[in-house]
Amino acid sequence: MEDEPADTATAIETIYIRSFMSDVLLDKLHELKSDLGGWRDRQERLNKAMQKQLDAIDSAGVTRHAGGSVRQFKEILSENEDVSRLLRDRKGVAYISLKGDDCRHFETKTTMTESAAGFSVSGVMGIDRIVGITPEARQRLTVRGVLPARPTDMAVVDFVKVLSPPGPASPQVEASDKNESAGTFESVSEKVRTLAVWQPASKQILDDLTELAGYLQTALPYYVNLLEEQQLLAGDGTGENLHGFISQATSFNTSLLSGTAGWNYIDQIGRAIEQIVSSKEIEPTFAIINPREYWSMRLAKSTFGTYLMGDPQAVVAPSLFGLSLVPTTSITPGTFLVGSGNPVACEIRDRMEMQLEISTQHSDFWVKNLVAIRAEKRLALIVKRPASYCAGSFSTSPSL
Repeated sequence: MEDEPADTATAIETIYIRSFMSDVLLDKLHELKSDLGGWRDRQERLNKAMQKQLDAIDSAGVTRHAGGSVRQFKEILSENEDVSRLLRDRKGVAYISLKGDDCRHFETKTTMTESAAGFSVSGVMGIDRIVGITPEARQRLTVRGVLPARPTDMAVVDFVKVLSPPGPASPQVEASDKNESAGTFESVSEKVRTLAVWQPASKQILDDLTELAGYLQTALPYYVNLLEEQQLLAGDGTGENLHGFISQATSFNTSLLSGTAGWNYIDQIGRAIEQIVSSKEIEPTFAIINPREYWSMRLAKSTFGTYLMGDPQAVVAPSLFGLSLVPTTSITPGTFLVGSGNPVACEIRDRMEMQLEISTQHSDFWVKNLVAIRAEKRLALIVKRPASYCAGSFSTSPSL
């Protein structure tokens, strides 16, 4: 019984130790549970971070495929002799050897077309833009160049011409009456006419597209000068039309053509010259025809096959019987005009040379930021000797 207290103390101590160990184990279990939850959170964060890195690696791989690999392949092509020969000769076959990383990403199978390269999307592909605006087809204006011109300060040009010439002189008997002259005169007036055209445009487009302003500065005067050329030839003198040559010229006398001998276009021009000279008028200096008849003349051949108007390889000014041959589409096909550039026969009187003006003073243009661009000129055509001009129509010889 003496040992009982010791055993009891041991038992109590054992129970205490076990109780203490249980608490420790429970605490440890709680810590482990808590650690397990934190580990799971860390594991999830780690997984997300790893996924993010993998995505970045994939993206970098795509970038290398689109950028670095393309540049590398370009270097391979530039260094390949077969490719250089193929580009130079535009024929043959090129063999290219790809090793290691050279083949990376070549599993892509998209067919390279203009659509795949982005040609159809505005702004994707760079463009090479030619500066300026390509103008429309314009004829060479030639009629004014064969006519005399001088300025005038008046709105009307008046001149006096002979209506009927004085009678002829005759031999006279001494101390007898002499023949009286019965010549008469008339005053003729030609009004100065205005030829003009205008174009509206916004101030913004003229500021942003400088080529447009330059185009209009040449186009508008051209169309005024084109109208001038057409009016000089065919203006009928009514309203504000010029009094042109064809409406005043003497009609071609077709009886001068020989049906037996036949004729061609060259013969008709020659007969028109004859008609003017036979009328004692001023000898002609030019013949205006349409390019269609001009080339019919220019290509005419003799029976030996030689060109009548000279060797095609020779560079010569168009001429016929000493006259300047003026081909222009301003005259109707099939029509000709033969006349003189002598100022005694005619002249252009310029009241105002070509003027190009820009203004906002039109309707509501100032409010709308619009401008009006106008080109105009003023002139009169004075035909003093209408009989010095002969106009007619080309015809086909019945015997040819």
